[in-house]
Amino acid sequence: MGSDQTAHRSLSMILTRSPRFLQRTFAAQRGRFSSTGFQHFRVLVVAIVINARKTKLCHLAAAAPDLGHRTSHARFLLSDWDASGLLAGQAWRIIEAMNPQPGEPVYLIIDDTRIAKRGKKMDGVSKIWDQKSHNFIHGHVVVLAAIQFRGVTIPWAIELWIPKAQAGRSYRKLNHIAASLIATFPEKFGLKVRVLFDAAYLAQSVVRVCENRGFTWFSVAARNRNLIRGGRKQKLKDIAPGVLRYRGKRVRMRRSRGWRWLRVAAVDGVLGRTGEVRVVFSKRSRQSNKELLSVATNELKRKPREIIATYERRWSIEVLFKEMRTSLGLCDYQVLRRTAIERHLHLCCIAHQTLTHQAITEEGAQAREKDKEVVLPSLNQRIEVFRHRVNQDRITALLSRIRDPNVKRKVRRYLIHEAAVAV
Repeated sequence: MGSDQTAHRSLSMILTRSPRFLQRTFAAQRGRFSSTGFQHFRVLVVAIVINARKTKLCHLAAAAPDLGHRTSHARFLLSDWDASGLLAGQAWRIIEAMNPQPGEPVYLIIDDTRIAKRGKKMDGVSKIWDQKSHNFIHGHVVVLAAIQFRGVTIPWAIELWIPKAQAGRSYRKLNHIAASLIATFPEKFGLKVRVLFDAAYLAQSVVRVCENRGFTWFSVAARNRNLIRGGRKQKLKDIAPGVLRYRGKRVRMRRSRGWRWLRVAAVDGVLGRTGEVRVVFSKRSRQSNKELLSVATNELKRKPREIIATYERRWSIEVLFKEMRTSLGLCDYQVLRRTAIERHLHLCCIAHQTLTHQAITEEGAQAREKDKEVVLPSLNQRIEVFRHRVNQDRITALLSRIRDPNVKRKVRRYLIHEAAVAV
């Protein structure tokens, strides 16, 4: 690659102003910032998207040199603004744009992820167990709550877990963080709330909050959990084989790669430290009993097939984690203080929301149809469209300063060509 082409590629990532097509999206947040803070917020969100996979503070600052050195962005991350309120408010504005109708289901999905960090002076770092690598790592635990509505997954809240040695009396377990998120989740537009989480969050504190709020919940239950039926206590791993063999039914379920046949069966009982539940066992014909899935819920009258289909929506938060890790730099922060770390996490979530909002706007009336799943382009496709629109906005702004039509035509042709090379 020649030096001229390298220069053009780097120049294409420089922001001199907020794109015009985002003015309406950002207008609702203006009152939450000072004038300087609002400029930093807009530029950082756009820079996270257009500088895909390069979202360390030095990269973001390089994309907006007019706002000063990277230390000015660091000061913004530590300044006083309501990041959690901003994230939650934007999530509900996206849902409102989809014209929600009373009685439609909305899914609150809660999960956590581990982020490895080499820095030992960062707030909140500790030695933690990573289930994916099956090893201990040094890093952070982040709890994310996402809303899924008509198949669209939207980040709603994100929180950094602080270990007991650093938190002191304000220490909270992951279950308590999840319970507080459920307790503060607003009921809007008359939607029916269903809460989805994995076995790690199937605890009394979480279930009790769901039932106090009138929410139904769905979770995987560990194989060693006790279920009481007819006064007899048994572990789920001992109940499942016989129930599937003698009471199971063969059903056809949709999967990402087509349809698959499953054998499912349901039993009702009292789950230890949880209460009255319906447990649905499911497995493929070739799977062993150790690989079967046990899904518990407090919706006792729901059909087994529907319970499995509902819980499988939880997978969307895993996809959300992967998208924000690989394409929006969720793990690329290099700041020390807890406030700055959480602000970076919130900005990555807001960048994801911005891409989703733009995609839903382009869908138009199709995204506003009741009870109809909305299929959006992949995140990488949304990023490419966003980068193209930013380039077009910059070209239009530059050409507006040129009066000579011949010069304007030549400059337009040149800039469009160089923008295509940079992408």
